[in-house]
Amino acid sequence: MIFIADKTVGKLAKWLRILGYDTVYWRSDDLRGLLCRAQDEGRSLITKDTKLYKGKGPVRALLIAEDNPFLQLQEVMRHFRIPVNKEMLFSRCLVCNATLEAIDPEEAKEEVPEYIYHTHHEFSRCPSCRKIYWTGTHYEHMAAVVERLQHVDRS
Repeated sequence: MIFIADKTVGKLAKWLRILGYDTVYWRSDDLRGLLCRAQDEGRSLITKDTKLYKGKGPVRALLIAEDNPFLQLQEVMRHFRIPVNKEMLFSRCLVCNATLEAIDPEEAKEEVPEYIYHTHHEFSRCPSCRKIYWTGTHYEHMAAVVERLQHVDRS
C-alpha cells in the first residue's frame, strides 16, 4: 500500500513512513497535481480536507476525522487494513521518503556526534537526502508508539 498525504496530515505522513509505508507528503496548494500524482502512481489519498476529498474522483481516499496523529494512524490502519510489519519499521527516510540503506559505522564517523559514533554500532543513510539515522532516544519513543499500535483493534 502506498499513500499520498496532503499538508493537513503532515505528522501522520511521518508516522506512516516510520511504519515503513511509502508516503508522499504533498505540501503544495496544487491539489490538481496531487490528485494526478495519486492516480498516476496508484497512491491512496489521505486528507482532512473535505473539499479535496469530495473532488477526488476515482482516487482511493480516506477522509481523516481525528486530530491526534496517533488516532489518525489508527484510522488509516483500520480503513486500509494495513499491519505493523516489524521488517518495514524505520526503513524509510522521515524527510524525503526514500528507502534507507545500512552503512558501515566508519561512513557515519565524520557526520554524527562523537558520542553517538562511539555508543552506536548500526547506522543507516538516506540515498536521496543523505541524512543519517541511528537508534537514539527518538527511536525508543517511536518504538513505544508502534508497540501501542500493535495492540489496537483493527476490526
